Amino acid sequence: MAARKVDEAQSQFSANVYATGDKPEESVTAYQQAIKEGCQVVIGPLTRNAVTAVAKSGLVTVPTIALNTPDVEEKQRTAQLYSFGIQVEAEAHLVALYAHERGARRVLTVTASTPLAKRMQQAFADEWSVLGNGVVDNYTLPPGKAVYQGLQEEVAAAKPDMVFFATDARRARMARPYIGGSVPAYGTSQVYGSRDGTQRNVDLNGILFVDMPWLVQPDHPAVMIYPRPPESYSLDMERLYALGIDAYRLLNWLVNPSFRDGNVVLDGVTGRIRLGEHGQFLRDLPLAEFRQGEVQLVSQAKEQ
Repeated sequence: MAARKVDEAQSQFSANVYATGDKPEESVTAYQQAIKEGCQVVIGPLTRNAVTAVAKSGLVTVPTIALNTPDVEEKQRTAQLYSFGIQVEAEAHLVALYAHERGARRVLTVTASTPLAKRMQQAFADEWSVLGNGVVDNYTLPPGKAVYQGLQEEVAAAKPDMVFFATDARRARMARPYIGGSVPAYGTSQVYGSRDGTQRNVDLNGILFVDMPWLVQPDHPAVMIYPRPPESYSLDMERLYALGIDAYRLLNWLVNPSFRDGNVVLDGVTGRIRLGEHGQFLRDLPLAEFRQGEVQLVSQAKEQ
């Protein structure tokens, strides 16, 4: 709605909002209601289970921007279904590409024992294999601080030329000192957990990570024109807020005839957005680095 207010003069649509709960079938019912009431374009739902349920429902007959990737076979997708999201797996792919371009070949992945961390590690490893490399080793961080001495020993034994942190910010802060300053370290947006914790973020110094312009490039032209959310928002909530802005911008883009040429790129607040295969919007993200606890822009990463 913030994006709609800014772009109202150019918008071709009025907006209806359909609230749903946690159950996927509620999203299917809401989608069906939206179509019945004449909606010409749909944004949502957000969760993977809900998006999958809508994709399998047979109801997708208008351009639909799902805010996650459906878990369906390609033959079950319709030409009207597009997916656009901020999944960390895509970010892990980007990090692998960036590290490879910068000359890394021997890699140690450092992983927390959470499902999200394991997905990040697997996505990185898959992309690293596609690039013709092999993951040297993976070190999983069990609970407790005493185990981090084992991480130091693992780095000494594996002799990696880069480390990938498949962890959140708290774990990365705890593990970073055991890596040493001579080995390049990378992570996804998950390592950037707070913008008001400069002192805590000092422990992350030297870690390179990808994140959206909304958070790491405040002077980006697209970022500057949209209002900021309430100060009470966490960084994760701000990422969802930015996702909403670009989803609304894609809505207007989707019905533009120039979209059909396949070469249009949207310079968005979540990244440079382009259409890939199977109706999936891809984001090219800036690379940033922690320096003295502050986030500094480095350059631009590109999702293949």
